[in-house]
Amino acid sequence: MNIAKSIIFSPCILTPSTSLNEAISLMTKAKGSSCQISYSENRIPASKNIGQISSCILIVENKKLVGIITERDLVKLTIQGKTLQNKTVGELMTSPVVSLLYDEFSDLYIAYSLMRRHRIRHLPILDIQGYPIGLVTLSSLRQILSPRYFFRFRQVDEVMTRHVIWDVPSTSVMEIAKKMVFNQVSCILLVEQKSDILTPLGIITEKDIVQFQALDINLKELTAEQLMSYPLFCLKPEDNLLQVYQKMEELRIRRLVITGKKGELLGIITETDLANLIDPIEMSGFLEILKYRVSQLEEEKAFLLQKQGIELNQAIAENQFELYYQPQFNLRTKKVFGAEALIRWNSPEKGRVSPAEFIPLAEKTGFIIPLGQWVLETACKQIKDWQKEGLLHLQISVNISSKQFHQPNLAEEILKILKKYEIPPQCLKLELTESVLVQDIDMTLEQFKMLKAAKIEVSIDDFGTGYASLAYLQHFDFNTLKIDCSFVKNIHKNSKNAAITNAVIRMAKQLNFQVIAEGVETKEESDFLYANGCELIQGYLISRPLSARDFSKFIAF
Repeated sequence: MNIAKSIIFSPCILTPSTSLNEAISLMTKAKGSSCQISYSENRIPASKNIGQISSCILIVENKKLVGIITERDLVKLTIQGKTLQNKTVGELMTSPVVSLLYDEFSDLYIAYSLMRRHRIRHLPILDIQGYPIGLVTLSSLRQILSPRYFFRFRQVDEVMTRHVIWDVPSTSVMEIAKKMVFNQVSCILLVEQKSDILTPLGIITEKDIVQFQALDINLKELTAEQLMSYPLFCLKPEDNLLQVYQKMEELRIRRLVITGKKGELLGIITETDLANLIDPIEMSGFLEILKYRVSQLEEEKAFLLQKQGIELNQAIAENQFELYYQPQFNLRTKKVFGAEALIRWNSPEKGRVSPAEFIPLAEKTGFIIPLGQWVLETACKQIKDWQKEGLLHLQISVNISSKQFHQPNLAEEILKILKKYEIPPQCLKLELTESVLVQDIDMTLEQFKMLKAAKIEVSIDDFGTGYASLAYLQHFDFNTLKIDCSFVKNIHKNSKNAAITNAVIRMAKQLNFQVIAEGVETKEESDFLYANGCELIQGYLISRPLSARDFSKFIAF
């Protein structure tokens, strides 16, 4: 298969008589290929390199493509105030559909030109009989083009959209949906308005609305503040487009907000803006000129990182690292039930080094793998020591990096450590950030299956600060959501934080997740959380992180 056809992946296909409820449910699943109804002999297998969330569904009747349903179609349904009962996809689908025959898909230019000309994000690929055997999206095109070198020399302010559709957080979700449809945009920014300055606070996308439809939550009762993604990922006008591209790839998002020096809203840059800028022919010329020099710079960077990595290796060899434990408290039982293990580096030359300094370096050099192994081993050994002291039911949470999590043998290695120290899997919990969920989806799903089989629990850390959507939360089998401290601070008098946290707690209960709030510093914050259904907390109100010895004294006291 040539490089152009390698970006085709398996589409999500339904018949016109399928209920809209089922369609919405399928559009929030992690893999669109899970809903095939029939197969053509020439059907394209899903690309292993491209993890896609199904943002559209193709409608087939009599083995021919007759329509398409996108997130925008479902948002239009929302503002009509109609229920999903007895509605079928045939009543809502868009027809006819811009498509391309597989035999005519000889290179990227054909698909790219069609999508730019018709301003579409999804291009069905058909066999000669008109059956959809594959799908190309703007995201898959962007990944295969990988225009990194080209973007290095262009700035955000050259291509960003300055006319941004916005609203305030107190607006109802229904009004937000109406504004999306009327202005034909895929997102609305939520802002705070002071004098003539707009400060962006959050964002609502078409996907957000569709995902809440899937959860069967009444959108009329929600305000934008409860639904918006927050905090925003922002860039400056003078930043180069490579930063935009890399951030979109890292977070699996399609848009970034552009702000000024005072944090004021200046514009927005989307995946479509980047696509409209790319000329594949022009870009290929830049690649040949720049490739050699860029590879040289990468080699120099790798050499410098290797030198810094040697220092970290020496630190672990000389036992300069130490684990501290921050107690986790159950407000209902009034007991400590566990702790989060936090690494500290006591350097003889530099003194106490912040994790914010050495963890990113460990990630870049690959040292995070042996360091993570040391943390797991040390934490499990400490659990065993505490069990010998009579502390039998403590659960210790250990932070796992994305590189460590995506090791194929992670579950096997953890089980070996648990067996070595003779402790049950329930005594250990892995903490992941939201960003881990959107990296290499196939491997992530498989890793979750193996961890569940091993009875090892997983917690999503700093929930609400990343860009993992509800689609991911519904389909990854984890146990606990940790509400980030930024939402907990002054929650008893900050209506925005209160609304977001209450929405997370309600959602977690509906999806059968445990909830723990971190960063709790005052009794007022604690009382508010408990009154609103969050019984588990962690923060300075209970205790700062403690050495293993001091943690034992704390429990005894």
